[in-house]
Amino acid sequence: MAVITINKEFGTNSQRVASKLAQTLGYEYIGDQLLAQIAKELNLSKHEAETFLQSSKSSVLRLVDKYTCSIVQKVVDREHGCLDDKAYFEKTKELVEKLYANDNVIILGWGAQCILKGKPNTLHVRLNKDQELKISELMEQQKLTHKAAEHKINSDEQDLKVYIKEYFNADWNDARLYDLVIDMGKNSVMEAVDLICENLKHKKKK
Repeated sequence: MAVITINKEFGTNSQRVASKLAQTLGYEYIGDQLLAQIAKELNLSKHEAETFLQSSKSSVLRLVDKYTCSIVQKVVDREHGCLDDKAYFEKTKELVEKLYANDNVIILGWGAQCILKGKPNTLHVRLNKDQELKISELMEQQKLTHKAAEHKINSDEQDLKVYIKEYFNADWNDARLYDLVIDMGKNSVMEAVDLICENLKHKKKK
């Protein structure tokens, strides 16, 4: 009986790891499902919810400033006013805590390693990869220049860093947030799954 949170860097096959891990353990994997639930509860389309999730605090505030609150209200129930990033965070936190109460679940992203920090029966996993390896793989996959690939990776990861810093006053890279850090440049998806399962066994014995 446990909850596993997975935090990931760009290009670490995190969805495949989470999916294979769920199959191996018989756990439920929450990724897009959580996004869909947030969208439903906040009366957003899934695409609109993704937009808010991927935006840092500053970019959301710029959106509000540019289009004004009356425009932002188009993505929410007009009777409930303007949706801001704080409301989105509170709903995410509420749902992650509900998932923890249900147990036997794998949560990918959402700052769950911070929301559930210190909770019993949790295993917090970080998937990382060498920066140059991430760049070279993205260059090959999308036919990008080194500079363009590096920019795309840094932009994607910066949103995650800002989110963790803003709402948890924590460093996304702080190893103390995680029980297990896996180098996905040196481990396959199944090797990562095996490492997580093995660590979960030891965690339960403590």
